[in-house]
Amino acid sequence: MKKIIAILACSLTFVNAGLEDNFKKSIKNIADVEVEVEFKKELVSFPSMFFVIGKTQGGDIFPVIVSKDGEYFIGLSNVLKLSNVDTQMMRDALEKAQKEKEQKDSKVLSQLFDGFLESDFVYLKGDGKNLPTKIVVTDPDCPYCREHLKNVDAELKEANLKLIFAPIHQKEAFIKAQLIMNEVAKLDAGDTKGKIKVLEKYYRDITLDAGQLKTDYSQITKNTDKIFQTGVIKGVPFIFEE
Repeated sequence: MKKIIAILACSLTFVNAGLEDNFKKSIKNIADVEVEVEFKKELVSFPSMFFVIGKTQGGDIFPVIVSKDGEYFIGLSNVLKLSNVDTQMMRDALEKAQKEKEQKDSKVLSQLFDGFLESDFVYLKGDGKNLPTKIVVTDPDCPYCREHLKNVDAELKEANLKLIFAPIHQKEAFIKAQLIMNEVAKLDAGDTKGKIKVLEKYYRDITLDAGQLKTDYSQITKNTDKIFQTGVIKGVPFIFEE
């Protein structure tokens, strides 16, 4: 996505083919990213130009202005003085595309998390009744995940939490995640404070001993692969409300 954004301000020469084909081929040639045209419409302000919403295979969307004859495209900028009609059209199209993406992602995530066993999660019960449940994809060695854990008491006042591990760091992060799962499994299901203590034990820089380093963490590896194969989750922490 960064590669795409970086080239949007540049004028680009297209081959003599249709607007959509030229657009997709140019992005592929320059950024090595496969894209599709999600939406296109001719501008009222500039009849020779089209407003286009591109979409990557990963589901990211980005807006550009493309020439009608397929000679170049540019990113949106304040230099272009667009009519109210064009501005509203762009706003509506982007909102629609974003809403459709969110709905699609939500469906994928629901199917993903429904496919896990309860034993794949660390369940932290919230402090109230009829609270929503949030799924947190996390990593013991992720600095942002550690910061998130520091605020867990406040979060539990608003929701139940189901933590599932998908480390993006080295082997030790996978082992820490498995050690957490193993220790939490020995606690009472309702022992939220005990579970938090176990999490805090490993959500910091520690040296694992020889015995710990021999821990079988295949469960964590399997779950991590399954999570990132969707293409929707690209980093941690990631939070999804059931």
